[in-house]
Amino acid sequence: MKRHTHSSVLTATAVTLGLLLTGCGGAEDTPEEETTPAASEDAGADEGESTQEESDGPAEDAEEGGEASGTRTVVDATGAEVEVPADPQKVITLHYAATQPMYDLGLMPIGQGDVNEAIVPEDVWAELSNVPVVTDLGEPQLENIALLEPDLILAPNTTEDDVLEHLRSNAPVYVFTLRGGDRANWQQRTVEIADAINKTDGLDELQSAFEARQAEIATTYADQIADTKVAVVGSFEENNMYVWGEANMTGTILLPLGFTWSEQANAIVATEDEAEVTVSFEKIGAAIGDADLIFYDTDLRGGLSAFTTALTETPLFQELAAVQAGNAFPGGKNTIAGYSDANYLLDMVEEALAAQG
Repeated sequence: MKRHTHSSVLTATAVTLGLLLTGCGGAEDTPEEETTPAASEDAGADEGESTQEESDGPAEDAEEGGEASGTRTVVDATGAEVEVPADPQKVITLHYAATQPMYDLGLMPIGQGDVNEAIVPEDVWAELSNVPVVTDLGEPQLENIALLEPDLILAPNTTEDDVLEHLRSNAPVYVFTLRGGDRANWQQRTVEIADAINKTDGLDELQSAFEARQAEIATTYADQIADTKVAVVGSFEENNMYVWGEANMTGTILLPLGFTWSEQANAIVATEDEAEVTVSFEKIGAAIGDADLIFYDTDLRGGLSAFTTALTETPLFQELAAVQAGNAFPGGKNTIAGYSDANYLLDMVEEALAAQG
């Protein structure tokens, strides 16, 4: 089976942007979209509920005369109006959750947040690896940012107010959704980034291509998927497992294929603010024992962290019915930064279903 590549993301018939904006509704950590819960919390994990008010798109966002003078006014995830360049060319991203949507939309940043080669598609890394990193364990390096002379900075909604004020002395700062009530809606974050960088014309292609893949998989493997309970897990600390309920990023990708979510996983996250929870290895059976198919956290090369390796090797995991039946598979990142991550998960689903078939 041919692996879905980044370049093929932009090859489908368009759907209207209006449908996408209304369909994405209000969105890498415990865990954050790009690394792990611990890493993202180092980057500033105190989050509040997102107060985003969606803009109506570039045409409505531009103040009178704004486009003509080279600027537009958009509304960011905090509800603040931000005057941004109409055609930004020197954008800095302070988190990979903005970097991936940017390159998915066809624009590379001139500076970026912390990044690991293995979480970037191989065909993108050759270029992205040359982009300077301007954060250290999630903390913006203000002097390095200033030296790059950005015309726009994309900052997560976990960024401290005093840091935002410093950043605004260099360039307009658009705050995007990383944590909060909208975090599971990874597509909405791409909408936000597209609006900020004025690349909304690429959204319809990304979404239509993705929905076409989902529909194709749902049709091709309908008999296998029917009545199959799925669970998604990872590990980001010693002797503990991360369990996801269906109202999470991977759930928005897997449920439209026809899967049913593990009832035990949904139950164990039911009292959490978000559909995710850390449990000890001793609770593996109680958390996902009813799953027929399990996807575990990997990078985009299929590599496991030391913590997830320990999870998959523990006897309690090995004793699960799904594992005993050979139905535990790599699933890419538990957290979804953008369409590249989402398409990689679909790759893993296809490989798993083909292996079962």
